[in-house]
Amino acid sequence: MTKPVVRFSIVFQSLGWILLFIFIVIIWNYRLCSHVTHFNNNDNDCQQSLNESDGFICESNYLWNKRKYIYQTQEKENLIRRPNSYYFASNWEPNFHCSHAERIGAMGDGGKWICDLFRMKSQNNCLIYSAGSSGDFSFEIHMKKVLPHCEIHTFDKNRYLCPKNTCIFHQIMFGTDIQLNNSKTWSTIIQKLSHTHRFIDVLKIDIEGGEYSFLPQIFNSIKNIWPRQILVELHPINVTIIEGIFDLMRNNNYVIFNKENNVDGGPYFFEYGFLKLNPQFFLHSSSKT
Repeated sequence: MTKPVVRFSIVFQSLGWILLFIFIVIIWNYRLCSHVTHFNNNDNDCQQSLNESDGFICESNYLWNKRKYIYQTQEKENLIRRPNSYYFASNWEPNFHCSHAERIGAMGDGGKWICDLFRMKSQNNCLIYSAGSSGDFSFEIHMKKVLPHCEIHTFDKNRYLCPKNTCIFHQIMFGTDIQLNNSKTWSTIIQKLSHTHRFIDVLKIDIEGGEYSFLPQIFNSIKNIWPRQILVELHPINVTIIEGIFDLMRNNNYVIFNKENNVDGGPYFFEYGFLKLNPQFFLHSSSKT
């Protein structure tokens, strides 16, 4: 009679451990589901993020206010000037996170990170500008592949031929309307292409130092033709001029979502990605969690 009792005791203990394990799993799943439900309920109301991103991002108030808090925290650091012979290495870090940023174009020099590319797939009137291709159309080819409905215009001071069914090429240099070098201002280009009533989703700029004189032109034009995203390679120049550009971007409601060193140019050349948000985003938020 002893052996059956022992076996029963072992079985009973094993059953007890199994039931305990099942109980723990049930409790864990319940807490997890409750957490997910909390987010899902908030996701049904994304009006705040839609308003403050000018219709670009839809997410829960919890997540959006988290982004705002992170922005405010990092922006305090960005406003501290840190002397360094490699200026970009210790100044102006990203202050906004794009959850689904994608790299478009070649690996290394020429490629750019774009904020949440998937959000542009539902836009019927997508418009992209690419300035300073130097005959490298890897960005345009990749962009057309993932967003075939987008209209892409490429600009360069030299004449090149866009790959078939990829982009529309313009032998124009972004500049100051000087006919001698076929230089055109931002407003002139927009008017010439009849895009004054279009929304420019992405502006990619690689114009070898010309960005410092060109970017201020954008903000001297009417606001409806300011690009949502500006992807630009910044070159070494006087620190005061560099800081002026970042102040200009910040004062016109652009956040930094990407920063990377272009190693081909050494420690002095950096790629930046800027995203335009609504002024309401920059109002103080007390949410920290």
